[in-house]
Amino acid sequence: MGKHFGWLALLAGFALAAATLPAPARAAPDLPPGVRLVDGYIPRFDQKKRMDARYGYQLDELRKQILKRGEAGEYLPCSSQILDEADWLIGSTKDEARIERRLKDLRESLAQPAQQQHAAGEQSPQDGSWGGCYEAWFLRMWASADPLKELVAQGRKPAHPLGFMKEVDSPQKIVERFRRLTTSRVLEDGIDNRKELNLTVTGLGQLLFLPSLAGLFPPDWPRGPVAAALIEYMDREWQDPKTGYWGAWYQVGDQLIKTEDLSMTFHIASYRDGKIERLPELIRTTFRTRERAYPYGWQDRGSQNCHHAYDVVRLVRFGWPHMSELQKAFARAQIAIILARTVRLSINTVGEVDTRPYNRVAEAYYFCTSLLDDIGYFRRSRNFWSNLEFDNADELREKMLDQIKGLPNDDPMIEAARRKLEQRD
Repeated sequence: MGKHFGWLALLAGFALAAATLPAPARAAPDLPPGVRLVDGYIPRFDQKKRMDARYGYQLDELRKQILKRGEAGEYLPCSSQILDEADWLIGSTKDEARIERRLKDLRESLAQPAQQQHAAGEQSPQDGSWGGCYEAWFLRMWASADPLKELVAQGRKPAHPLGFMKEVDSPQKIVERFRRLTTSRVLEDGIDNRKELNLTVTGLGQLLFLPSLAGLFPPDWPRGPVAAALIEYMDREWQDPKTGYWGAWYQVGDQLIKTEDLSMTFHIASYRDGKIERLPELIRTTFRTRERAYPYGWQDRGSQNCHHAYDVVRLVRFGWPHMSELQKAFARAQIAIILARTVRLSINTVGEVDTRPYNRVAEAYYFCTSLLDDIGYFRRSRNFWSNLEFDNADELREKMLDQIKGLPNDDPMIEAARRKLEQRD
């Protein structure tokens, strides 16, 4: 007989008190000008600070408009895509001309009626990708994974061949792409590859590793050899043997700095269904980085973020069989805190999800649903970490489903969230 979980509000108070601020950046006299270190090893480039100061407030105002209209039920795929791309350009490049053009495109898209944006959420007959308002290939590839998963879940196939995958249609091509993206030289070329690397892992990890998507490729497309080459690169060249983590590398002067990236590690582990090496090291690193700012740790400016917490819980799930009893006790306490914060701070009493940490309303509902599902809040069969029973789970499930009814079902993330909420033991 499980114990009931009626003390969430009290535990949430302790969780709030436990939040810590990220360590202040400090000068590194042995590094070239233009870069500082956080926590002694995470590079922070002056370029990003300048770009955020110049464009960040504009992006935030446009994001608020998209979220407000999304909460009212409008489906704005083109605006959301341009927002994503502008966000990447501002955070990862110094290409001011391109940023100005994309911000102009974003404002113009918001002046259009929502129905004129629907084509951006459909498959392109030209190259078979989704994301018609993205310009960068990696963003269109990444945007194609969720719609393709939804088609497969519905027993359907895409209307057009996946021509966009020709960019990685051999073991050589995919390894060369990842080798190029893994190491950034921001002080030399002004480009931080971290986000492109992460979204490339996210998109290709699903398209190449998920068994359910194998049928999307024609028989002559070398999915097996390409996936094997990527795994070989991940495990033999990229994964840190001491930490078990993957992350972006930075060439700064004569130093090569290798970061521990929670998001990248989650995506690789998740799409390979936990079949990765060095899980004990990975778990130790996950616990050690709890107080660091995301993506190098769990924290998001002291606020609750379902996306980041979902990454943590999924990694703990994979590592559970390799953990000591002391580690499991620590994990149970942390998951309880995450759960308390989620139902207290991320979701209100009528089932609405806080959308502020996200670019799209659909992301907010998908990640909070996925987090609660992975914890086993809605389904006892998913609860890998405790014998607890959750008194209000069914009530919250129904409230969230009611909220989703008012959101655009054209977005594949909304459909994925709905499907997870409707699953029962």
